Amino acid sequence: MNVRTARLTTQVLAGICGLLLLLVVALYAGVGRGYRWAPDADGDATHATLGTIDNKPVTLPPASAFAAIEQRPLFNEDRKPSPLDAAEGASDAPPPSPLNVALTGVILDEKNHVRIAMLQDKSRNQAIALKVGMPLEGDQASWTLVEVKPRLVVFKSAANETTEVELETAVAAPAANARPQPGRGGAAPKPNGPPPGKAPAPGQPAGAAGKTNDAASADLARRIEERRQQMREDAERLRNGKQPAPPKK
Repeated sequence: MNVRTARLTTQVLAGICGLLLLLVVALYAGVGRGYRWAPDADGDATHATLGTIDNKPVTLPPASAFAAIEQRPLFNEDRKPSPLDAAEGASDAPPPSPLNVALTGVILDEKNHVRIAMLQDKSRNQAIALKVGMPLEGDQASWTLVEVKPRLVVFKSAANETTEVELETAVAAPAANARPQPGRGGAAPKPNGPPPGKAPAPGQPAGAAGKTNDAASADLARRIEERRQQMREDAERLRNGKQPAPPKK
């Protein structure tokens, strides 16, 4: 670029700056203040309408306007009204099965807060063991064990009906060879002899009745001890999360 071109460019830029300066002075002096955008003819009516929306109360249409929704419900797959007997049919459900169990033993461990009921389900002929809060199985699932006492347990049904089941114990036969104390009436029978007022069976020795009762008592004690051992094993299986073993016959 030569000197002449540079001077010409400087003069042009100086002239533009002068024009802009004159425009600023004219605007500052008030030129063009009387001009503005023309108002919209529909603008005031629109603003007035929007301002009165909140002042109008909301009124729902009459119930007849929703007749189509009642005739064709949206949430039914077939879009048909639900029958009125559907709700009543639910109340006609069969009542829960009655409680049909036998209490064969209880395990009370107050130290570890363990209460277990050993039961015999008579409807299924199956031995089960339940903790407090556990329900029965099968048709009697509506019954829940709620309390375990030393000689009975309490069940509650889904209808808040409570039933107590007492412990079933084998009643031992009275000892036939018991000896009454002297001086309290009656003579003491001879050892291994038949009880007073009862003669031994024909062909049976005099001491056979006493031996038979002793054998029955020993067999009963053995069965009681076996049952206790089985209850201990079932309790140990329950602690390990296993099912109790079937009762021994």
